[in-house]
Amino acid sequence: MRTAGMFVELGQTRHPEPPQSIADHLGAEPLEDADQVTQYLDNGYLLIDMMDVERDVLDPEQEILSGSSIMTDGEWLWRQDLSYYVRRHHVTLPPDLLATIRERHYTMPAVDLERLITLTGYADHFAF
Repeated sequence: MRTAGMFVELGQTRHPEPPQSIADHLGAEPLEDADQVTQYLDNGYLLIDMMDVERDVLDPEQEILSGSSIMTDGEWLWRQDLSYYVRRHHVTLPPDLLATIRERHYTMPAVDLERLITLTGYADHFAF
């Protein structure tokens, strides 16, 4: 399973291997299509819904609702707060994910229920 935005600073107890730091994924400028990319991320399928309030690890004065929730497009898993970090702090996405989003013209694909159930098992590993 491919993951994005599950950085060690964000507090979940398990991380994809190798662990990644958000500091290594800060872009100098916003994506030219940041609005469409973040809309795609926001429209992902919610696999695990966490009712929490997360502090922005780059600006602790800011809070993010349900940030640790896990979402998918059927191929990738990401935390719900990834779109926030892309928008606010220009966090970069894995090149393969960004290419996929653009190839899909920023439209979330249909994913069948069986696949979503399978992916929930993977997501559970990163959520708790």
